[in-house]
Amino acid sequence: MEYFDMLSKLGIGSAHPGGFSATLKQFEHYPLPTSSRILEIGCGTGRTSCYLAAQGHDVVGIDIRPDMIAKAKKRAEKENVTLKFLEGDALSLPFPNESFDVILVESVSIFTDTRKAFLEYYRVLRSGGQLFDREMTQRKPMSTEINQEITNFYHVDKLWDIKEWLALVQIIGFNRSKIEGPYRFPKTSLDLLEQPDAHQQIDEGSFLDPSIWEVIRKYNSIMDSYAEYIGFILVIGTK
Repeated sequence: MEYFDMLSKLGIGSAHPGGFSATLKQFEHYPLPTSSRILEIGCGTGRTSCYLAAQGHDVVGIDIRPDMIAKAKKRAEKENVTLKFLEGDALSLPFPNESFDVILVESVSIFTDTRKAFLEYYRVLRSGGQLFDREMTQRKPMSTEINQEITNFYHVDKLWDIKEWLALVQIIGFNRSKIEGPYRFPKTSLDLLEQPDAHQQIDEGSFLDPSIWEVIRKYNSIMDSYAEYIGFILVIGTK
């Protein structure tokens, strides 16, 4: 059982840094233009995509996992919103150049070839459009042992620091870019209390699966033990 398997089986819709509370605060600080054409990359079970569709935006959600896409489509039916969900890879987006006004990413880039993913974000973004990418980051230097424990759990190659993230957005060619943060990870329970998910879809028998509880235990251990070393940022780039 891996981290993303656990998220899928439990149908968790806001596993990204800061949870759904951080997503809503982002939209308050950076209101999206009316009727924007939005691509959410790594949409998971579709919670953010469905929220944006309900606001009147033209939304496409894409995720590499078919089980996530299946749950996203069920969520859209339950919430009675119209949008499109597709299975696809952030490294090879199935869209023409300059297709979207907004690219929204919530904890995806670090899990793949980050530079190649950003090139794809830039390619499908229209001139003047904006990228919003919320990602885990290294807040301060850590020992090799701690680094390996974190990267092994998440199956990521490395933990980027803020300077590396900023350099990447500038190299890709965004006209304007900035990074907000780093922020500390809030307690997961806080987001669940503030923004409960009424349409979470949990696979039958999941709560009886000891492998799921082991992943949750390991996740909580990392978040509690290494809170001073890791946090999250919001990367904003304007094409």
